[in-house]
Formats: sequence, C-alpha cells, structure tokens
Amino acid sequence: MERVLIIEDDKKTAKFLAEVLESGGYKAFNFADAGGALEWLKTHQVELVISDIGLPGLNGMQFCRLLKENPVTAALPVLMLTAFKDEAHTVEGLKTGADDYVTKPFSVKELLARIEAVLRRSRHEGRLERRLASGEVAVDLDRGEASVDGKLVPLLPKEFALLSRFLRSPGRILTFNFLADEVWGLDAVATRETIKVTVHRLRNRLGKAGDRIEAVQGQGYKWAEPVSRRAK
Repeated sequence: MERVLIIEDDKKTAKFLAEVLESGGYKAFNFADAGGALEWLKTHQVELVISDIGLPGLNGMQFCRLLKENPVTAALPVLMLTAFKDEAHTVEGLKTGADDYVTKPFSVKELLARIEAVLRRSRHEGRLERRLASGEVAVDLDRGEASVDGKLVPLLPKEFALLSRFLRSPGRILTFNFLADEVWGLDAVATRETIKVTVHRLRNRLGKAGDRIEAVQGQGYKWAEPVSRRAK
C-alpha cells in the first residue's frame, strides 16, 4: 500500500482527502502545518505528498522548495492544492518543483487520476531510487549516509547535499550559481568562498576519493568518473 502525506490546515478538507485516498487504496497521514510535516518526514517515508498552498506559517510553496532542496527528499513527488485559478500561481508552484497542480474544487475521480499519474511518472522515471554511487563512493539518501569503499564517512548536512548533487551528475560541470541554488537553496546566501570551503572539507573527509571533485577554473566543479569507466 502506497503512503501519502497530506498537509492541509482545514480539518474538513483534510478529512475528505484522507477518505478519498483510503477509498483509492492508499494509506493517508494528515498534518495541519508544514513544519510538523518536515519533522515527521525525518523519521518516516511516504511515496507522495499532497500539500495545500495556503498553509499557516510555512506555506505550501516554501515547503515544496525545502523538500526539493534536501537530497533526502528531493525525489519525493509533490501534488499541490490551491484555490487560486490564475496561471501565475500554477507556474510559480511548478517552479518550486511541484509535480502537478490541482485547483479547488475538484472531483474525487480527478484527484485520484492525478495522484496515480504522478506516482506512475515517478516510478517510470526511477525517481524513487534511494542510492547513488560512482566507483568507490556512494550515498544512501534514506539513511543520510555516505561511504567510501563500504566504510561510512561522517558528513555535515551541506557536505552530504553537495556530494549527492555531484553523484547525480558525474562528469558535468556544476557552476557556482547552480550549486548555490541546488545545495544552499534560493533563500540562502552562498558565496563562492562558502562553496569552496565546503568542497575543501568534503574532499578531506573523502580522503583519496576527494580528488574526484575537480575544480573548473572560473566556473565551478565537476565529479570525475572512475578512470576505468572513462576508458570504456
């Protein structure tokens, strides 16, 4: 049974959503605020998040952005609910990384169809793959663990996020601006010096494997694939 996290502050709507999901064969978990949901996700797993936009405190778009910035939850599909019907809100929501958008009011059939479509795309694209590896280096996104030759390497959160980002795009130049957005997020200030210091620490923690992080002068960094793979 696939699990779905609902974040909706209106009790009647939240109850309705849970009933719809359970009628469709899903297991539903309800939260009235995004902050509580974020804490819960640190120790629980779901296959989909359904979030209202107009939440108290941390709103739905901010919540979605935080999910997508965190390598542990970046692959988690998000379906946004909104009472706004204008295109601008839809576009903005999708820019935060939301996978689909449903405008209130909606029918039970429409909601279930959209849920299944999002989950089907997620399965097809392999976005729920929870382990990344390149040669002797690997990260387990569910556990938040990194290893070299099978030995765990303790990393700080930003170091783990940076390594995960490199392993997602081996051989590709990741610019300073790209890394600032992807690892530190749009709401944080990450200078080139901040990124360089974090890369330096990450290299040291990885030992010899840290040499795989290559500087590209004036641009950023790239993760070099193992020599054996490049030779093929």
